[in-house]
Amino acid sequence: KVSEGFSSSFYISQCAKHNNSANPISYFLGFLASRRSKTMAQIRKMDCQVMIKSTADEFYNAFRSKPQFLPKMSNGLIKDVKLLQGDWNSVGAVRLWSYSSEGKSQMVKEIFEKVDEKSKTMVYKLVEGDLLNSYNSWRNIITIRPVGERSMVKWTMEFKKQNEDIPDPVGYADSLIALTNNIDAYLLNV
Repeated sequence: KVSEGFSSSFYISQCAKHNNSANPISYFLGFLASRRSKTMAQIRKMDCQVMIKSTADEFYNAFRSKPQFLPKMSNGLIKDVKLLQGDWNSVGAVRLWSYSSEGKSQMVKEIFEKVDEKSKTMVYKLVEGDLLNSYNSWRNIITIRPVGERSMVKWTMEFKKQNEDIPDPVGYADSLIALTNNIDAYLLNV
């Protein structure tokens, strides 16, 4: 086992499954270099990476500047998004998302917490929703970077389980991978 209950074979199989041209060994080495850590507060991290054909700027712009259009781009994974506070593109904006994960309809309220334009990184803190029934805290961090003619989308999930019996969020990670691939396909066809 690598750490916290994820085996290296899970990570390689997920990368190979969702990145047909990816080299699973390089992903595994990247995983080892940035593997999840456990702090005194029991905050865990889980990463998933997806190689896409869209440019880093196009994909970043979809999340950074056009979140209200993500339901249209997601091929049904995101059902709806509503702005509750602030404006769509500003740090501090509060948004309510309805989405599908593991075949179930779910909801989450998030705060757009931080953005780094240079590294194309955005941080979202969950403040309400279905995930918080099992986790005390949750952050999604998305980073998009160019890799040759393609781009790498890296999702980092930081979470604190309510108890040790709560499973790791593998299904949610699969949903993020599917969402990434759906948005990439949409962007390639517009």
